[in-house]
Amino acid sequence: VLLGSGEYDSIAAAEEAGAAVFAYGRFIMAMINFLIIAWVVFLLVKAVNRAKPKAKVEEAPAADPGPSELDILIEIRDSLKNK
Repeated sequence: VLLGSGEYDSIAAAEEAGAAVFAYGRFIMAMINFLIIAWVVFLLVKAVNRAKPKAKVEEAPAADPGPSELDILIEIRDSLKNK
Protein backbone atom coordinates (compact mmCIF):
# COMPACT_ATOMS: atom_id res chain seq x y z
CA VAL A 1 0.00 0.00 0.00
CA LEU A 2 1.44 3.30 -1.02
CA LEU A 3 0.86 6.41 0.99
CA GLY A 4 0.99 9.18 -1.53
CA SER A 5 0.87 9.60 -5.29
CA GLY A 6 2.78 7.78 -7.98
CA GLU A 7 2.86 4.30 -9.43
CA TYR A 8 5.67 1.83 -8.89
CA ASP A 9 6.24 -1.70 -10.11
CA SER A 10 6.96 -3.09 -6.67
CA ILE A 11 7.31 -2.13 -3.03
CA ALA A 12 11.09 -2.27 -3.40
CA ALA A 13 10.95 0.23 -6.26
CA ALA A 14 8.72 2.55 -4.19
CA GLU A 15 11.08 2.32 -1.23
CA GLU A 16 14.08 3.10 -3.44
CA ALA A 17 12.28 6.14 -4.80
CA GLY A 18 11.64 7.34 -1.26
CA ALA A 19 7.85 7.00 -1.34
CA ALA A 20 6.01 6.35 1.91
CA VAL A 21 5.07 2.67 1.92
CA PHE A 22 3.08 0.60 4.40
CA ALA A 23 3.98 -3.02 3.81
CA TYR A 24 1.23 -4.73 5.81
CA GLY A 25 2.63 -8.17 5.04
CA ARG A 26 5.88 -7.26 6.80
CA PHE A 27 3.91 -5.81 9.70
CA ILE A 28 1.83 -8.98 10.12
CA MET A 29 4.95 -11.14 9.92
CA ALA A 30 6.68 -9.00 12.56
CA MET A 31 3.65 -9.33 14.87
CA ILE A 32 3.58 -13.12 14.43
CA ASN A 33 7.32 -13.33 15.15
CA PHE A 34 6.87 -11.17 18.24
CA LEU A 35 4.04 -13.36 19.56
CA ILE A 36 6.04 -16.55 18.98
CA ILE A 37 9.09 -15.15 20.78
CA ALA A 38 6.94 -13.79 23.64
CA TRP A 39 5.29 -17.20 24.07
CA VAL A 40 8.66 -18.99 24.16
CA VAL A 41 10.04 -16.52 26.73
CA PHE A 42 6.90 -16.99 28.82
CA LEU A 43 7.31 -20.76 28.77
CA LEU A 44 11.02 -20.46 29.69
CA VAL A 45 10.28 -18.20 32.66
CA LYS A 46 7.49 -20.53 33.77
CA ALA A 47 9.84 -23.55 33.57
CA VAL A 48 12.61 -21.77 35.50
CA ASN A 49 10.20 -20.72 38.23
CA ARG A 50 8.89 -24.27 38.50
CA ALA A 51 12.44 -25.70 38.67
CA LYS A 52 13.55 -23.38 41.46
CA PRO A 53 13.26 -24.87 44.92
CA LYS A 54 10.65 -23.07 46.90
CA ALA A 55 12.20 -20.98 49.63
CA LYS A 56 10.94 -21.74 53.08
CA VAL A 57 9.56 -18.72 54.78
CA GLU A 58 11.02 -18.54 58.23
CA GLU A 59 8.98 -16.59 60.69
CA ALA A 60 10.94 -14.08 62.69
CA PRO A 61 10.57 -14.41 66.44
CA ALA A 62 7.99 -12.04 67.81
CA ALA A 63 9.55 -8.87 69.12
CA ASP A 64 8.86 -7.84 72.70
CA PRO A 65 5.79 -5.67 72.36
CA GLY A 66 6.64 -3.60 75.42
CA PRO A 67 4.03 -2.05 77.66
CA SER A 68 0.60 -1.53 76.22
CA GLU A 69 -1.21 1.77 76.15
CA LEU A 70 -3.35 0.68 79.08
CA ASP A 71 -0.27 -0.15 81.18
CA ILE A 72 1.20 3.30 80.51
CA LEU A 73 -2.05 5.03 81.40
CA ILE A 74 -2.29 3.06 84.67
CA GLU A 75 1.29 4.08 85.55
CA ILE A 76 0.48 7.73 84.86
CA ARG A 77 -2.68 7.52 86.97
CA ASP A 78 -0.80 5.89 89.83
CA SER A 79 2.01 8.45 89.72
CA LEU A 80 -0.54 11.31 89.78
CA LYS A 81 -2.32 9.71 92.75
CA ASN A 82 0.90 9.47 94.73
CA LYS A 83 1.69 13.18 94.39
